[in-house]
Parts: sequence; structure tokens; C-alpha cells
Amino acid sequence: MEKSQRTVIIAGGGVTGLALANMLERLGINYILLESRNEIAPQIGASIGLQANGLRILDQLGCAEGILSLFDGPLVENPLQDRFVRYPDGSIIRHFRNIQTQLKKRHGYPTIFIDRQMLLQVLYEKLESKDSVYTGEAVRSVVELEDGIKVITAKGKEFKGDILVGADGIFGTVRREMWRIANKASPGYFPDNEWSRVPCHYKCIFGISRPIEQLPKGAHPIYNDKFSYLLLSGPGGKFYWFFFVKLPVPLYGNDIPRYTKLDEEQLVAEHASDPITPEVTFGQLTNSTLTALHEWVFEKWHYKRIITIGDAAHKFEPLTGHGGNSAIETAASLVNHLTGEYSKWSVKNIESAFAAVQKERFDRVKWLIDDAHQIQQIQAMADPLLAVIGPPRARLLSEITFLGGSKLVGAMRVNGIPLPPREHTVPFNDELPAKPLSWSWLPIAVGAFSQVALLQLASEMLVPLQKPNTFGGEPLAKHYTGIETLHKILATSVAIFGVSLESGTSTRLQLISFTPLSMSTILDWTLESHRVGSNGLITSLQGSTEEFTSRHQSITNTAQHSSSVFIIIFQVAAVGRIVPIYHLISACEHILWGSIDTITDRSIDGEVVKSFIPGIIFGYIIPTALMLGPFEDKTAWQKVIALWQGVPLYVVLFTTVLSTALRKHRVRNASNPPESEISKKNQNPDKRESDTHSLLRCVYIAGTATTALIHLYVLCRISRTSNLRLSDVFGSIGASDISPSEPADKICTFWQRDMLLNAASVLVNSVYRILDLRFLGYITNKEALTTSVAVLISQPVFGPAAAHIGFLGWREEVYMRVRRRISANREINVLYF
Repeated sequence: MEKSQRTVIIAGGGVTGLALANMLERLGINYILLESRNEIAPQIGASIGLQANGLRILDQLGCAEGILSLFDGPLVENPLQDRFVRYPDGSIIRHFRNIQTQLKKRHGYPTIFIDRQMLLQVLYEKLESKDSVYTGEAVRSVVELEDGIKVITAKGKEFKGDILVGADGIFGTVRREMWRIANKASPGYFPDNEWSRVPCHYKCIFGISRPIEQLPKGAHPIYNDKFSYLLLSGPGGKFYWFFFVKLPVPLYGNDIPRYTKLDEEQLVAEHASDPITPEVTFGQLTNSTLTALHEWVFEKWHYKRIITIGDAAHKFEPLTGHGGNSAIETAASLVNHLTGEYSKWSVKNIESAFAAVQKERFDRVKWLIDDAHQIQQIQAMADPLLAVIGPPRARLLSEITFLGGSKLVGAMRVNGIPLPPREHTVPFNDELPAKPLSWSWLPIAVGAFSQVALLQLASEMLVPLQKPNTFGGEPLAKHYTGIETLHKILATSVAIFGVSLESGTSTRLQLISFTPLSMSTILDWTLESHRVGSNGLITSLQGSTEEFTSRHQSITNTAQHSSSVFIIIFQVAAVGRIVPIYHLISACEHILWGSIDTITDRSIDGEVVKSFIPGIIFGYIIPTALMLGPFEDKTAWQKVIALWQGVPLYVVLFTTVLSTALRKHRVRNASNPPESEISKKNQNPDKRESDTHSLLRCVYIAGTATTALIHLYVLCRISRTSNLRLSDVFGSIGASDISPSEPADKICTFWQRDMLLNAASVLVNSVYRILDLRFLGYITNKEALTTSVAVLISQPVFGPAAAHIGFLGWREEVYMRVRRRISANREINVLYF
């Protein structure tokens, strides 16, 4: 690319500065890089973690492949596949397996740890204009010029440019000079003495250790009392390790010490006998450095032609490994704005570009820094409460949550440089139809508060029913099961259903119109409980999943799904109460834990869908048709109705048992690869996903059509029956406070109110799910609005059940559309390479 006459001065030749230099060079922008050390890639015993959000940009720069080949080549296994979360005595709390395989599948890249020196060397070697890199040139002062900026180094050399980027770390000179210049020319532009508010809660010894035979490869976070350890395997069997110690009180600004070698040796001696594992102690680790850990995002990063990025703007606690990756992201953001809308570098445009960088990056780095601090507090068991909940939390943490994908999907990219194609299943935010939104009160109000209001309404509207003494004028059956409690529940339900089925056209039509909504709820909850990301959720109670992957095979052994307990009690309690409770808990799961935010987590095994189809037919549709009768033999009819009470359980059991059998069959086939082309295609993940989606589409289309026809049939019967009104079947909202006197009327009114509350809860939850899709960026504002209106209008026209199932089908299409969007982006990127 032809070089421009514009020049960027970069202060600092670390990861941030060298990454920025590579970006500028690729886009044809001149740069001058000033590094205070005498060599560009010194070995100082430091390591760096690279994750998908950083590797994605390094991949654009042509720097990722060589690094990844150290861990992910055909003959190399990533040493961080396993993670052993440990108690203070070194014993294992939780063992996570297959981490890097999952990360690479989901995000396109694994997480790796290497010597910082290795990354610096790769970045430096990639530069073509190495004569633009000056070592041994520490910035001493900065001078504003009328048409640019001038930097004077400690050796007295002067360098002029259009922009100065401070990538010189937390103690950098550029920020100090920027503050000095601004405070003189524009007092109050920067917060007064912000440095005095920069906190330090922990100190850290970090180092590199030679391979230790008794220490298994992987990551080893070790919980302890006011301190913690983190060990990470690297290339060649070496270990990168960190020892975090909580300070007695937080220190700020100039009170934060610069530790000496003696301080380090004393701290090491105090903890030399600390267990890392039952066989290895801290004293066996070598080659270390002690430092204070600043944690801060500065309020303002720029002034006129000067901007700070990386640690100079946002300093991370190193536990989560996001410091270096975030620095690379901010460098990419800076380049994007300087070459995009503000590509003409007037002072006004430069200031606007810098402001846009801070606006784009501030909230994300603040969130990641706070997250790192919170995780450090937990692992160091910083207070009595965390000491109690920390280790159990590690045991209960789902694998999906542990992988931390939500921290990766917001990754930046350099807009003017092609992105190499990488297979991944989880979209990055810039691959979505719309920009994701930050969570606010609106979805919380719709998802949670509205369900609470419906629960309150249910407590007022659904008064307990008195058990009828006969069934259609004949005695009630005396025995259904040998369990007395279950018999009483069934006897009451059968008697109430008997009144509805025998009381006349309006009551019977009301019950007929109720069954489709019951079916749509069972369909929804059953399939939701089998989504990959539902593992461990209260609304799922699903067994854990472990994936075992080798170079030649991938076998998934999924524990039997135990679908939601809500679906089991669905029949024996008022639906108008149970459905809002389920939706409330589901919304809270999402609000508190993020639940299943990614496309991968929303996938459903093909075996589940194949099993659900006969499950819903034999477990619900046929028993419901029989239950609606009529039977001449009232005793037989009662038993059929009693049998019908278990339809949700039948669907769940049928789906679970059959899907487990089919899954085991697939696992056996995977372990003994068949030779036929058809079998090979059936093992292809993309084909299985496409086939599963086709089956789901059929389920939703058939369900929508069937329930809509039932609703239209009921409307037709009402219109053709004299003296029969809509309110006789569906009830009247205005009469919600009226209590009938006749037992049959009471039961009819109860059903009407129960159905109304059920439909209202489902409708509100559908709107919440639409908002969720918009906040995730999966749909645009326009699509969110039109879908919400369509769901609302379709309620009276096609019935709440058809509207519900139709919405579920539309949502599944949204998921598939995003998956295809990822594939399309990948195919476009292939054209560049």
C-alpha cells in the first residue's frame, strides 16, 4: 500500500506499540516507534496470554499462525486443554477438560500462554520498516507544535509527527506530559490528581518455571486465604506462574511501592511450603519478579494530538489474561477511527477520532478489569463470605460460563485488513446483523417484573376449587394407583375435568381451546431444556456434558436429560401460576448468569428433535384426543382422563429415553467410522445441524398449523352456535372479579382465567425473548418491532398457541440465519487468501 505523508509517533515498543506499528504499516501510514530499552524483545521473565479477541487481530497482521503452530499443529496438543481448580491443600475442586478444543470450535482460536519475548519478536520481525524503530530512546518530554507534535528523548533526539500515541505503560511519560500540557493550556480538562485514585489491591510474583514431572500440563488456579496461585503450561513444558497476595489495605497512587528483590525473596520464603498440588510446593518454582498490581481505567485518554492506549490507559490485573489482548484491541480501534470517518487529520478530526476510540472502548475495558478483580477476590477468598462460596462456586460453574465466551465476542478487528478465515460457531459482535446493546431496565421489566405481576394477579383470580362428587352424574373411580397421595390428586383432577367435558358446548370448547396452549408450552419447555447452554440451569435440571476429543475422533457422552421439574408439576397445579413462575426463573437465570447467549449454546441435538416428534404424538396428541372423548363407559373415561394428567411427563420421558439411545448409537458409529459416503455425510457437523434445523422447522410449522386450525374451529363453532358468545368460551377480562355461584360455572371460570394467565405469561415472555434477540444483536430494531406486533396481532386471529409456536419457529430461523451469516463471512474472507 502506498505510504501517506502522515506520521504517528509511538512511545513504547511493547506489545501495544509493536502491534500498532504493524497495523499502521499494513495501512500505509508512516510511524516512528521509540523504545526505552536497548533491545526490542528482552527476556524479563514475563509471559502473556493470547485469547481469541487478541489472536483475531494478530491473525490479520500475519502474526498468529507461527505462534499457534507451537500449540495447535498436527503433531502438537495445546498444553492448556485441562484446567485443575484446586483447594489450598492442592487437591482438586474441579477438573475442566477439552477447554482449548471447545474454545477453538466456538471462537476460532484457542487460548495460549507464551513468553512475552516471543510475541515481541514475532511482531518486530513482521515489520518491514525496521528503520522506523528506535531502541534506547526513552521519551523525556513532549512539545506541541502548530502543525504537529514533537518528542524529545532522554538522549536529546527530537522526533516530529502528526500524532503521539503513548503505549509506554502505567508509569509512562506520555500520559504525564499530556497531563502537564493540558493542565497548563486547559485547566480542568483532566480530573485533578487522578493518579492519586489509581488503586492497588494485590501484589504479585510472576515467573517462569522449567518442566516439573509431578505437575500435570494445564492451568492450575489455586484458591487460598488472602492469596492465590495461577500456573499455566506453555511451549516446551515450561510453566508460567503467578502468586497473588492481597494487601492488608488498598494503596493508591504514589503510595504504591516499587518492590525490591529482597521484598520478593522474603515473600517467597514465607510461602515456599505452600502446596501447588499435593506433590508440588511453591518453593519448587523458580525465576521470578515481584510487582504491585495497578487496576484502573483512566477517565480521559487523550488531549489534542496525544492519546494513550494499552496499560497507559487501562491497566489490568493479570489473572484473566485480558490486559495484552485489550491493548491490541484498543490499538485496532485507534487505527480504525484514524483511517475511517476521521481520515483527514485536522486537529478537530484527530480529537474526534480519539474521543470515538475512548467511547468505543471504555465500557468494555472497565467491565473486563472489574471482572478480573472480582475473580481475583474469589480465588484469594478475600473475605469470609468469599471463603465460603468460592470453592463451591467453582464446582457448580457450568463449562459454558467457565469458557468466558462473552468476554471474547466483543473483539475488535482492523477494518482495512482482511481477516483470515477461521472455522467458528459463535459470532463475534461485528458479524451480527445489528450492534449488541447493553442490558437495561427494559428487558428486565418485561422479563421479570411482568411475570411477578401476573403471579400476583393469579393469586387473586385463581381461587381454590371444590372437588365435585360425581363424574357426569356417576360415582368417581376409587382407585387409580396404589399411592394414596397420587390417587387423591388424580381423583380431584378427573372430577374437575369431568365437569368441563359434560357441562355443555361452551365449557367443552373452552377445554378444547386450552389443550393447544398446553401443548405449545410442553413443546417449548422440553426443547429449551435440551439446548446445549441449558446445562445446569434450574429451568432445565439437565445433566452435565463431557466431550472427549482426540486427533482422530470426537465422542460426546451426554448424561441423560432430566427435563424441567416445572413440566412435571404443570398438570397438578394451576397452569396460570406455574407458567409465570417458570418464565420468571428463566428470565432471572438470563439476567444473573447470561444463560445461553451464543448460537452454539442454543443448538439442540438432532437426536432430541427426532425423539421429540414421536414423543409429542404418542405422549400428548393421542392421549389428548382420547381424553376429549366422549366415552359411554364413564369409569373408562375417568381412567383415560387420569392417564392424560401425565402427558407432560410422557413427552419428557419419551424424548429423553429415545434421544439417549440414538445418541449412544451415534457415539458407537463415531468410534467405528463407517465407510459409506452417506454415513460420512451423516457424521458431518454442518450436515447434522442442517438436518436438525429442517426437522425443527417441520415441528414448528406443523405445530403452528395444527393449533391455528383448532383455534379457528373453536371460533367457527362459536359463530355458528346461537346464544354462544366469545366470552362464554374465553371469559371476559372485565369480569375477572366476579365469582360464580354454581360449581360448574366456577370450574369454567377457573379454566378461563387459568388460560388467560397462561396466554399472558407466554405472550410477555415472547416479547422478552424478542428483546433479548435485539440486545444480543441477532435482529435489528425494525425486525424486533414488526415481530412483536405480529405476535400480538396473531393472538386473537390464530390463537395464543399458534402465535407461541410460530414465534418459536421464527426464533429458530433467526438462530440459523446468524449461523449462516458466520459461514458467509468466512467464505468472503477465504477469497482474500
